[in-house]
Amino acid sequence: MWLGILMVAIAIIIGVVIGLKKADKMNTLVKEGKMIKRDIRFAEKGEEFTSKIGSYSALAEAIKGFGIPCSADGNTSDSVAFKGATFSARLYKVKFDEPSGIGIFRFEFTSWKTYRGMYENYNEMNMLMTTVEKAFLSLDPNTAVKEYKIDFNTKHSIF
Repeated sequence: MWLGILMVAIAIIIGVVIGLKKADKMNTLVKEGKMIKRDIRFAEKGEEFTSKIGSYSALAEAIKGFGIPCSADGNTSDSVAFKGATFSARLYKVKFDEPSGIGIFRFEFTSWKTYRGMYENYNEMNMLMTTVEKAFLSLDPNTAVKEYKIDFNTKHSIF
């Protein structure tokens, strides 16, 4: 009986230590400005930016300048696909007026994996979203941001 109680106590202690390490890492990233605290289901909503970016190249340089925590492919004049270890996202142009430099862009996660109800790469996903937000705000502090719901499918597996 004591052995069972000891094993449960050890499992609880290990869980608490792991949780504290993850929380400490997240708090450090928030303090460094690399990400912000978000709703636990932030990837299930997209963000639409209306911003005076000037040019596509200015937006591309701003995104690169803040550093992205994953790979990126494409161009800001059409669509940029981001790919992490367990997630993908995209930033795409909805409308752009070249004479004024004002554009409407949407950012959304297109796929992700979860483990025990959490995003597997929560920090990296949050950092990517923060980078995109910072890029728009650095080009235009008056950027309008509107959330929209993403229509996505969930796969369930027994294994």
